[in-house]
Amino acid sequence: MSPILESSDSGIERDTRQTTMSTPENDADLKRQAADTLHVEMIPGTEIMRDVDNIHFSHAKGSQETVLLTGVTVITLGYANFIIVPLSNIFGRRPISIIFAVLIVLTCIWEALATSHSSLLAARALNGVVCATSESIMVQVIADVFFLHERGLWTGVYFTGYFLGAFLGPVMSGNIAARHGWRSFFWLEVALSVFAAIVLVVSFPETKFHREHPTRAPSSMGGSMNSYGEPMEKRPSVGERHAPGGEHPATSSPSLVGLGRPGKVQFSAYQKPDSRWKMFIVRDTITPIRVFFNPIIFWAGLMLAGPADLVLLWNLTESQFLSGPPYNWNPSQVGYANFSFVIGGLVGLATAGPFSDWVAKRATKRNNGIREAEMRLPALIPYLALTVIAIVVGGLGYERLWPWQAILVLGYALSGLAVTTVPTIAIAYAIDCYKPISGEIMVVATVLKNTLGFAYSYWVFGLAAQQGFLTVAMVQFAVTIGPALFAIPLYFYGKSLRRWTKNSDLHRMEEMI
Repeated sequence: MSPILESSDSGIERDTRQTTMSTPENDADLKRQAADTLHVEMIPGTEIMRDVDNIHFSHAKGSQETVLLTGVTVITLGYANFIIVPLSNIFGRRPISIIFAVLIVLTCIWEALATSHSSLLAARALNGVVCATSESIMVQVIADVFFLHERGLWTGVYFTGYFLGAFLGPVMSGNIAARHGWRSFFWLEVALSVFAAIVLVVSFPETKFHREHPTRAPSSMGGSMNSYGEPMEKRPSVGERHAPGGEHPATSSPSLVGLGRPGKVQFSAYQKPDSRWKMFIVRDTITPIRVFFNPIIFWAGLMLAGPADLVLLWNLTESQFLSGPPYNWNPSQVGYANFSFVIGGLVGLATAGPFSDWVAKRATKRNNGIREAEMRLPALIPYLALTVIAIVVGGLGYERLWPWQAILVLGYALSGLAVTTVPTIAIAYAIDCYKPISGEIMVVATVLKNTLGFAYSYWVFGLAAQQGFLTVAMVQFAVTIGPALFAIPLYFYGKSLRRWTKNSDLHRMEEMI
């Protein structure tokens, strides 16, 4: 059995069969021991750059650079949405998604061909920028297409599809890297990105549609045009019917709801840019900063960040943990461990959206048919309880080397469930409250999530080496469960917060889109 090698800030790895705790005092003793063996005087400016007996001086730069390849993608993935949201409002969801899909293919080719760490780091950063469409545009599409009572389900479908990529990536990369080299994984990414771009071209219609609101209806039928350049009188809204005699529109007919389908113009290769593009640039750049301080939106962003970065924590540490004793797993086996996240995520997909919609529907019936956005929040209770179990079991399992079954089933799988349920309910709640700014809500959420995720590149391994992994898990517990406690006052006082912003121009932005 090979020893467990544990890293510390001092760059020392050593045999830890007798001790698993790295402390500055222990590291100093090991340095002195190595210096005595080599008969070297250790003074500031002197470093040991070779192995001495069972002590390995790794100088963690290599591992830090490797982790940074993930961190730089995470940070650019979040902040790129400041550009993508206004672009999608100006040019439409479809053109921007397709253009960025082509750029994803090109950056994946760059990653596969990179010949230096600097080149690969730059490719990863740019790949994060162009992949950011997946973090905002699809939430805008959900708000464009689905009714309030349907958004819980489809937001859950979105988050599950999004995180399945994060879950399955390590499964594929571990096996491919072990058998064919790491470049082969990026070539697989090229192929998958090409396939995704083709799917977007043939099956993704434009969903952005500028509707004339009653307060802004034109006085004449002459030159009124919709966002597709068609006369308004020739394109009535889906679900609209005319009163007897055909003189005035009457109330929507339930029998027509859901019967519409995209027209050919929505699949066109080019959409005329919105003439108000300057307004969108200013609005979509300033609004995320403005709503960042909205309690409901900030809370929803933290509720996405906590569970998402919990999964990131396991992704960053699983290789180092499971490849050492007592598990001694090879890269393929470490990759297969990520199926635990997949199973948990699929259970979350099957339950979170329908369950939160059901909870809200029951509360609506008890409230004489009046729906309040906060009625969705009690659905968080069972999923937060399972999230607590995931963090505690994962942290203790890492610290005390529990059987891998406990770590994978209760730690990883429940984390996968958490990341497809808790954010689904929280983000759906925020969109229920502020539907016109669904894209800006996701900008705030992804900036919080990815900024915290980028920080993990710098502190997780150092803190684990100094104080043990249980301390890391408790920090993660505070990041994830701390914001969740505010769901209680939101349930009782969320409507009061919404009342304070009822006259805000945020609610009138839908008329602009």
